[in-house]
Amino acid sequence: MMAQRRLLRCLLCALCALVLALCAGAARAQTCTIAPAPMVFPAVSSISGAAVNTTSELSITCNWSGVLSPPVEICLSLGAGSGNGASTSIAPRQLRDGSLVVNYNIYTDATYAAAKIWGGMGGTTPAGTAIQLTMNRPAGGNSLTQSVTIYGRLEADATLAGIVVGGTDRVFSSNFGGTMKYQFLLSGLLGCALLSQSVAIPLTVQAPVINDCNIGVGTLAFPNAGLLTSPVRTTSSLTVRCSNNTAYSIRLNAGTYGSGMSARRMKNSSNTDTVGYEISTTLDGASWGDGTGGTVTMGGTGNGNTATLTVYGRVPSQSGQSPGDYKDTVTATVSF
Repeated sequence: MMAQRRLLRCLLCALCALVLALCAGAARAQTCTIAPAPMVFPAVSSISGAAVNTTSELSITCNWSGVLSPPVEICLSLGAGSGNGASTSIAPRQLRDGSLVVNYNIYTDATYAAAKIWGGMGGTTPAGTAIQLTMNRPAGGNSLTQSVTIYGRLEADATLAGIVVGGTDRVFSSNFGGTMKYQFLLSGLLGCALLSQSVAIPLTVQAPVINDCNIGVGTLAFPNAGLLTSPVRTTSSLTVRCSNNTAYSIRLNAGTYGSGMSARRMKNSSNTDTVGYEISTTLDGASWGDGTGGTVTMGGTGNGNTATLTVYGRVPSQSGQSPGDYKDTVTATVSF
């Protein structure tokens, strides 16, 4: 009888070992892969003053085999990236073009909150938040693909404004070797650190930082005058902001009613009478135009900050004009 019991226990142990071996083989045949799309920011102006956002997708595919259908627990973690000067810091992350950097980060949702920075890689400071999800075998199928959206924000800070863009656009980038850990589980959930299988997440992030300028023009308003027996003068201001180390030139056209940049005219709002006037970059200086026909332009080199320029207006002495309000529209263009 004792021999029979020992034989039965041996047979049961052998059967258990066989079942475990089969289960282990099934688990090894069940795999997950990840295909991240590159995260590419739209064109970034270093002088825009506004953060730039973008998104990307992580496509996760898991495959089941055999009769068992355990759910798969997945944990996605990400380090600092190749653009960072310090590999243990992700607040902020940085994109790099040579020695130049811009600050950005990758988030798990569109709140762009510090608590939602995608991280979770051991050794980072702060550790950030890992992305965790569970995927279940579809009814009647052996494969399931699920997309995870990640959110990027590039900050419009002093670092961006100080970028020396120069005469050409620059492309800033960072490469990642993040990790997707996963495990098919018959019961219960494990923490990220306990998941046994892993694959790399080869993510690339890029941002083109463009050469850029913008201008703001005020109204050149002359004071009231009776007979134009002597010149009437006034000033206004023009603002220009260009990327750091970007050379620029500002030109003016002839206006709506003038026959040329040195022969601008304002028109009476009530009749066809006109008044001749001049715009210059200095007091009673040469006509401000496009640099042709004796006219001059206004130029400089940007430093990322707003510069204020003075616009000088002069109505020379003349006669024959009827009373009224005289106006003209002149277009200013910045070239860089």
